[in-house]
Amino acid sequence: MRREGRAPRENRSALKPPRLKISVANLLSFLKPTPRSLVLFAVLALICVGGAIQSYAFVKDVPEVPKPPLYDLLKPLELWPSWVFFTAPVHLLGSLLGLRWLLKYFPSLGGISVPVASLAYAYVVSCWAVHSWNHWARHGRYGRLIPVVGVALTSVPFLPRALLPAVATLEVDPLEYAVRVVSGFAFLAVVFAVYTVSIYGLYKALETALKSHLMGNQR
Repeated sequence: MRREGRAPRENRSALKPPRLKISVANLLSFLKPTPRSLVLFAVLALICVGGAIQSYAFVKDVPEVPKPPLYDLLKPLELWPSWVFFTAPVHLLGSLLGLRWLLKYFPSLGGISVPVASLAYAYVVSCWAVHSWNHWARHGRYGRLIPVVGVALTSVPFLPRALLPAVATLEVDPLEYAVRVVSGFAFLAVVFAVYTVSIYGLYKALETALKSHLMGNQR
């Protein structure tokens, strides 16, 4: 005779605390493209491709290295620093894992390789940044100010360069100098704003997962 108050053996599983079920599909659901993520990806892709093309400036004196297409067209813009800051994690991880040999399999773009890894990284980051904004940042008390932090960080290295009177001491065209400074600031502000939102989203995602796990164990 079963003691009163004891649940049947076959029903005991229903009384156990629910476990946090995380599947690969749920983890990667943020990669589904949206209009906002595609627009952001287009901007980041421009930074990646343009920055890679502008890296030709370091080897342009080598006769054997052909000039990449669009090099002269993109020359007035300042894309290379933003590309370096944005793809630093990719380059660092590739160097640590010894994956730089894969560059020879990437399609060529004149004297450089197409930044395939940077473009893939840009897509993931753009999707995650938009996901983080939609789910956490814009609903938080101070979440809407997160991108402002990125813009503020960008202004630190650009404040000295914004002093256009200093152009008088340089042998450059003032308008050209202004275009480079403004474009460099705009692209780097996008990178820093994307990273601040993404990091905030990562923090909130980990916080949510931890709370769900602790609540499940307390039941």
